[in-house]
Amino acid sequence: MHSEMRPHIKAIPKPLISDAEMAQLLTPQERKLLNGADPGFKLRNRFLLATVLFFIVKLVFFSEHTSHDFNVPADVRDLRPYLQYRGIFILLSSVLYVFSYVRDWHFERVSLVVCAMSFTGLVMDFFNVYSLMQGPLPIHVLGLIFLRIAGIYVLWINAIRADRAPPLPRSFWR
Repeated sequence: MHSEMRPHIKAIPKPLISDAEMAQLLTPQERKLLNGADPGFKLRNRFLLATVLFFIVKLVFFSEHTSHDFNVPADVRDLRPYLQYRGIFILLSSVLYVFSYVRDWHFERVSLVVCAMSFTGLVMDFFNVYSLMQGPLPIHVLGLIFLRIAGIYVLWINAIRADRAPPLPRSFWR
């Protein structure tokens, strides 16, 4: 009867802590579960894996053929050692990226750093390799440049969505 006398007053449940305080109390794994995992990680990581394997094989094992594709005169510069070093650098940075992703070892930072290194590598190659080319740009070289740009874009998307990576245990296959 007491509530019938005052119908305009309703009890509003108030939270004991704010959303910001709750976010600070949760572990990173619990925060990821609340946000929901990004289902695109699996597809993007498979694309990155295929792209990285392609470039590593092309640069490390077929550096002479790759150097010939760039149409750089031999008297200007021998690109084989540079291309092999780039391939080894891609391999090492990919191992760091995969380890960070699978173990959730500072993945937010590592993915951003690997993305920045990939973009910097592309810019360096414009000055160290592509600027030395003679004649028109072959279409397959342009395709490789676009593949690199697509890989950098995928790395960027993974870096900005790192907080929504799938929960542990992670894998590239499942």
